[in-house]
Amino acid sequence: MTADPGPVGFPPDALPPAAKLTERPHPLTPFIRGWVVLLAVVISIGREFLPNGEGSRPLPPLEIIFAVVAALAVAAGVAGYISWRFTRFIIDADELRVDTGAIFRRSIRIAFDKVQSIDVVQPFAARMFGLAELQIDIGSHERSKLRYLQLGRAYALRDYLLARARGYQAEAATTTRSVSLLTDLHETDEVLVQVLPQTLLLAAVTSHEFWGIVLGGLVFVTVGLAIGQWWVLLAAAVPTISGLFGFVSRRVTGQFNYTLSRREHGLRIARGLTSLTSQSLPARRVQAAQLSQSPLWRLLGLYRIDIEVIGWGAVTDNEDKSGVSTILLPAGSLAQVQVALAAIWPRADFTAVELSPAPLRARWLHPFSGPFLRWGHDQYLVVSRHGWLVRRWQLVPHARIQSVRVTQGLLSRRLGLADLEFHTAGMRIAAHASGVEAGVVLERQTELMALLHHPGPDVSEPFPPPTSDWSEARAQAGPEALRADQAEATISSTE
Repeated sequence: MTADPGPVGFPPDALPPAAKLTERPHPLTPFIRGWVVLLAVVISIGREFLPNGEGSRPLPPLEIIFAVVAALAVAAGVAGYISWRFTRFIIDADELRVDTGAIFRRSIRIAFDKVQSIDVVQPFAARMFGLAELQIDIGSHERSKLRYLQLGRAYALRDYLLARARGYQAEAATTTRSVSLLTDLHETDEVLVQVLPQTLLLAAVTSHEFWGIVLGGLVFVTVGLAIGQWWVLLAAAVPTISGLFGFVSRRVTGQFNYTLSRREHGLRIARGLTSLTSQSLPARRVQAAQLSQSPLWRLLGLYRIDIEVIGWGAVTDNEDKSGVSTILLPAGSLAQVQVALAAIWPRADFTAVELSPAPLRARWLHPFSGPFLRWGHDQYLVVSRHGWLVRRWQLVPHARIQSVRVTQGLLSRRLGLADLEFHTAGMRIAAHASGVEAGVVLERQTELMALLHHPGPDVSEPFPPPTSDWSEARAQAGPEALRADQAEATISSTE
């Protein structure tokens, strides 16, 4: 960047953050943003001339086709150039400003201390040219986007903005290089968890979704053979095989080369083969976590972790989703689960929480899952377990619980049972404990409410040094260090 106005890019020498710096998107940005639209227009026009069973239209002369495509390409190029020409990213001492628009000007101002997280997204088309976009989260559903920058430049700008958001007077580096094009790893990064491609493949073919597709195909074939229609074999084989291949390929490519690492400005999760996304997460915005195991995963000792984060929407059900993803760990052992959870909640350990089983009479209400119902809590977490086919553990820190609801139906009241619901700010993971002994709820109500109203240290805060008290460490850090709307140690993911 240079002083405003000036050429694109930083000068070789880093400048102090107090200087006013300006940058334009990469010159290839109009092409990256416009080629998808152009392709969609060409396909939609081409479909009009394809046979559809009602008679085919004659194709126009090739000269007309080429002229129309060329005109669309020129129009898209001119529109893209104008948009690029009037787009600037400006950084001064206190904020980031994004100016866009040729006729109607729009200026978005983002104060550094409001930045929650920054994601580096690299779609397939942008990745072919080594470009990426930044998505800046300030706690709202709509994110400000900087499209497109050279990948190393995007990494450097992300690290710079995160450092400024945390209150550090960092210097703006020109670019940052990773040790690998497949990951967002630097030489100084500490690798915490790695998931190998063969583990992802094994997890995909042993998941309940995979066998659900197989079962659906078998049912279709069985019905066809029962009515004597042999052609059903082919009709069922093609979509089943196609569905299985697509499911496995999405799981493997979407989470390919998963690596959880730690660096100076927080944590990084690198994942993805065809598309690349670098996703950041302040730990205090994680409201709840959910561990899940399919039947075969229980034999293999594999777990998956999904997290609920304020402002991120619903829990991700698409493994290869670009951009925001709530998958913390796609598949891993119990040891890897503990490392991943300790990265965001260093004070909590869900395996240390003693879980109480549901009474035998709970099987009247939960005939299949009754033997597996558990719940309990310690000074940091509330943990519940449920599920017959797919086993799930739900973890909610006391400091994240907004309210607790106790419900009893007519039959559960007669059986002396109750259901607990733990409400968080995100309300995306419906954390609950079913079939709980009603008398136990009354006995532990005072203790539980005390933990909700006075949760003590936040689970996302690391343990203080052995010689210091937590309250003293908090007082020395000051109130600004514990603000929930301020960026802190982050998680990033590459997809």
